[in-house]
Amino acid sequence: MRMQAKLFAIVLCSLAVFACGGDDDPSTVNGVVYSWEESTVPITVAGVSVRAFGTDISDTSDANGRFTLRNVPTGDVFLTTEAAGHWGVVDYWVVPTGGDISLNVIRDGEIARWETELARSIPATEGAVDILYYGRTGEGPVGGETGTITPSGDEPPFTFDVWTPVDQPIVIADEFNFGELVFPSVDPANATITATVTGAPGETSCIVDETPGTEYPIMAKTLTIVYAFCEPL
Repeated sequence: MRMQAKLFAIVLCSLAVFACGGDDDPSTVNGVVYSWEESTVPITVAGVSVRAFGTDISDTSDANGRFTLRNVPTGDVFLTTEAAGHWGVVDYWVVPTGGDISLNVIRDGEIARWETELARSIPATEGAVDILYYGRTGEGPVGGETGTITPSGDEPPFTFDVWTPVDQPIVIADEFNFGELVFPSVDPANATITATVTGAPGETSCIVDETPGTEYPIMAKTLTIVYAFCEPL
């Protein structure tokens, strides 16, 4: 699934901060912006505006996709991306990050592929929410997990079978025990949403893996990420 790169990066950075290029200043966030699509190698993206949500702290990714945000408030923070020809992403991090982080943008062409395969529209005038289900090695979602957002979107969620979008509101887990539910057509006029998750009946228990009750920003042409941690019953 598409979420694995970030989760593996978190694990590696927690094990070896020196390998992640961390900054001595805990309020400095360094990272790289990648294109969120199927590829045999990571694709970095230049010219992406990266911002700490709700602040004037921002930077633009360079030719190698790298960016630096300085004087970021410590604690929970939403980081946003925006670039021409792409959907942006709202991603949740805790500062200090312990090393370099990865952020994403999604090509308009990738969203168009989803629309074609699902035979429905994902309007750029609205936002979307992606609940990403994961767990410890071999103990993440197994398939059958569900979720909701409040306020709800105008369309039911869909899942992915690896990289193929599938028009059903129930998670399909891959061989690495990752899964996701995408809620399209979420009105940005709502400003924020909350999320709840439910495990597969009789098999897993899942929780939203941020502060309970966290309100997630919703913006037009932007995918807001929610992380859900799952474990066996």
